[in-house]
Amino acid sequence: MWGFVRTSMKILGAFALLLATLAPVQAQTTKPAAGNVTGKWTGTMTRTAPDGQTQSINFMMDLTQKGTVLTGTVGPNAERQWPLEKGAAVKAGKVTFWVQQPEGPKRTFTLALVKDRLQGEMLAEPSNAPSFTAKVDAGRAK
Repeated sequence: MWGFVRTSMKILGAFALLLATLAPVQAQTTKPAAGNVTGKWTGTMTRTAPDGQTQSINFMMDLTQKGTVLTGTVGPNAERQWPLEKGAAVKAGKVTFWVQQPEGPKRTFTLALVKDRLQGEMLAEPSNAPSFTAKVDAGRAK
């Protein structure tokens, strides 16, 4: 009888070990690698005016990261997106890129990946008005 119990315990132990080794593989296939910003992101840009009033604008990004190279689009919604310009990069958790709207300002994003959120600042440089900054906070779209 004890031989049967020992054999059963060995089989259960081997099965538990097998499950433990497969769990990380499953996690990799369902979620981007840690530090990878590939995917759709939604969030807000919040600008504070000199008088202290704030204005928040919703936006979305569709990003693809291959190594340190970043490509994709950014805009207020799925229908209005602008491509990231060359030079977009991801290095040590820092994400930098810029977009140029056809009839709008150049917007430079300097973000950090913090607990699966992209947070930082956007600098807008209109040709006919003073530059301004906005706080950026975006999470992965569900």
